[in-house]
Amino acid sequence: MFIFQIGHTNATYEQTKSALNHGAKSFTHLFNAMSALHHREPGTVGAALLHAEYAELIPDLLHVHPAAIQLALKNIPHLYFVSDATAATGMPDGEYQLGSQRVEKCMGGVRLKDGTLAGSSLTLDAALRNLVSIGIDLKDISHRLSGIPAKLINVHDRGVLQQGNFADFVILDHNLHIHSVVIEGEMV
Repeated sequence: MFIFQIGHTNATYEQTKSALNHGAKSFTHLFNAMSALHHREPGTVGAALLHAEYAELIPDLLHVHPAAIQLALKNIPHLYFVSDATAATGMPDGEYQLGSQRVEKCMGGVRLKDGTLAGSSLTLDAALRNLVSIGIDLKDISHRLSGIPAKLINVHDRGVLQQGNFADFVILDHNLHIHSVVIEGEMV
């Protein structure tokens, strides 16, 4: 099964709405590298905010401002969060390969030579901490990091802790840093 998403496009509002009407289910990296909301041309962002059921967003607080995250949360019922992590994740600042391009990890992000963001070095535990820092409820964040993405791709035995599901989860300390990881019920 394929899930079609809209992203990294200069499509108009009308073109984006048509894509949704023809089966696109979600938006990739909402707000980034897509036609922006303007009062005379709502663009891809306007179509997402008005019509999307699902959209993903990179909450590294570089790709999207906290106010835009809050706006998306108010308008998109199944907004979920992704890392967009690259090979630079967990590595020191410096140059890395991203496909056929050289990128630099610096200033908390991963950038092209001209400074354009080109992925992230975000981990999902850091995403969780970022989202808590802007006032989002921890239970809601957890659902948006796991339950909603699993539902979107029709995976029913992961993403929610309940009887019959795989026991895949992390245990966090009081500072929301990873203490332990459990995969299929086994501590790793």
